[in-house]
Amino acid sequence: MSTDRKSYNQMCTVATALDYVGDRWTLLVVRELLGGAARFNEVRDGLPGIPKNLLTERLRRLEQDGLVRQIKVHNNVLYALTDLGASLRPIVEELGMWGGRVYQVAPARYERSIRAISVALHAILVRAGDALPTERIVIELEVDGEFAEVTLDSTPTVTARPSPAPHARVQTTSEHMAAMLKGKRFDDTTLKLVSGSEDAVKAFIHALG
Repeated sequence: MSTDRKSYNQMCTVATALDYVGDRWTLLVVRELLGGAARFNEVRDGLPGIPKNLLTERLRRLEQDGLVRQIKVHNNVLYALTDLGASLRPIVEELGMWGGRVYQVAPARYERSIRAISVALHAILVRAGDALPTERIVIELEVDGEFAEVTLDSTPTVTARPSPAPHARVQTTSEHMAAMLKGKRFDDTTLKLVSGSEDAVKAFIHALG
């Protein structure tokens, strides 16, 4: 762990965890990267309001702590979670589910990023149980011009990226997505089939419950 920070200095594993990820913005940086590896500006776009220098510091610290690593893809530097960082997924998802219980109905200043949407969808789908299809189905979900690849099977995944060969391509809006994440069910008026299999879309809606 980096030493240039405050610590709770408690003999407590909760305090130790917060020493690593308890600073403001840190878990939201992790949330963005749970949606997939991303360039610096892509992470920043998903965190409106964070100063550039603070994001740089948070990423640097997460790298020092072994939660984030840099990778090169086609001459681009991307940030990605390590296995240790990715192990935070169930914690972040449970926090999101808990947050939904205490959420106050008030207008948010910023919309969810496609990476935050991906994490929220994953949290729902991994709890879908028997509602998940037995055979693999891939959906490309477009939300206001941004894309997420949804893979449905016994171990569903959601990644913030276009899908090269999905069974179906569908569109929705951030407003419809926000309503769905608050409990409203998708239907054929809120999830538009662009191309591909209607049965695949029905399987997606069924998995979302």
